[in-house]
This record gives sequence, structure tokens and C-alpha cells, in this order.
Amino acid sequence: MMDLAHYTTELVERLTTAVPTEGFTELFVALLRELAKGKPVAPATLAAALQWPPERVAAALEQAVSTEWDEDGNVVGYGLTLRETAHAFEIDGLHLYTWCAFDTLFFPALIGRTARVISRCAATGVPVTLTVAPDAVRDVEPAGAAVSLILPQDTPDIRAAFCCHVHFFTSDAVARDWASRHPGVDIVDVHAAFSVGRERALTLLRNAHT
Repeated sequence: MMDLAHYTTELVERLTTAVPTEGFTELFVALLRELAKGKPVAPATLAAALQWPPERVAAALEQAVSTEWDEDGNVVGYGLTLRETAHAFEIDGLHLYTWCAFDTLFFPALIGRTARVISRCAATGVPVTLTVAPDAVRDVEPAGAAVSLILPQDTPDIRAAFCCHVHFFTSDAVARDWASRHPGVDIVDVHAAFSVGRERALTLLRNAHT
């Protein structure tokens, strides 16, 4: 059985240091909160929110190699995105998306909002829905839904190293069957994954001093 406490510590450390740029944690939290408003985010908006020189914001975003941009040079996605993915993340009627299942479980704590999550089992295509508040997860359907997790490699491309392997499943059995064909993946139930996510969120908030 996986040592979830040890796994949590290791996962949080690897994800938190994926982009080593000084101050990136503060930028990441600010960016999520701006993206949660449902509109593209201009680098100048981030600079103003953080009280950083524009050049510092530009340099930090350049290090985040998975950042999604629109044609006007605005950020439209980094973890939380305006572009459609398999993981719908609805906040107060705004239709947003995330890069992976795990994102849906810890972003509410970072942005201080409750989200309705609508995804699909990566193995069967059956819908998986849940409500994620900053401090709790509820209304999980199916009740036995599970999440795949993986310890990411030391790379700034967090989307390729982590997000592409992290999905919802309708049950532990379905998830473990899928994981048997994907080396390095661990399976936990949604509530355990939420606990891991909340730990990461609290770590990020402490580091960002928000």
C-alpha cells in the first residue's frame, strides 16, 4: 500500500519546484486567480497585481514552458485554462477547464472558490462529477471514483511530466486495471487525492505569503 503521507510530501516538493524561478509561486497563485475570472490575462495585469516590473513577469512566464497564450500575447492557461480539456471546472457559471484531475482538487483552495467538476473516466468514458470547495470535496459521483497520480520528473514541462498521466476513473478497480498498463502511476480515491491537493495548496499559499 502506498505511504500517502510520504507520497504527498514528495509530490508537493516536486510540483512546487517544477519551475525554479524565484517568486514563481506568487505569480502562479496570482495567475490562477486572474484566470478564474474567465478572461485572458495580460502580463501587465499580473505585474500590477504582484507589483513586479513587467520584465520580471515576462521572464517568469518564459520559464513556465507549458503556458498557453492567445494571439494578443495574453495568458489563457496554466493549469487552469480557458481552452477546453477533459476536465470542466465551473465557477459561478463560468466555464473553465484544468489540465488534469488533480488540478480540480487543489485549485479551489488557491483561488478561494468552489467549483463544480465534470470529467470523464479515462478508461471507460463514463462521466465523473464532484463539487470541490476550498476545504472539502463532496457530491462525488460515482461514489467510488478514483484518481491516478504520478511523481513527476525534474522538468519545467509540468503538463507533460505530470498532468498527462493524472485522470479520474469510475472506480478503484477500473483505475488499477488502467494503471497496470501505465508504469509509475499510483491510484488513490478522490478524497485521498483531495487531501494531497489541499496539502499542496496550503504549501503554495505559505510560500506565496497570501
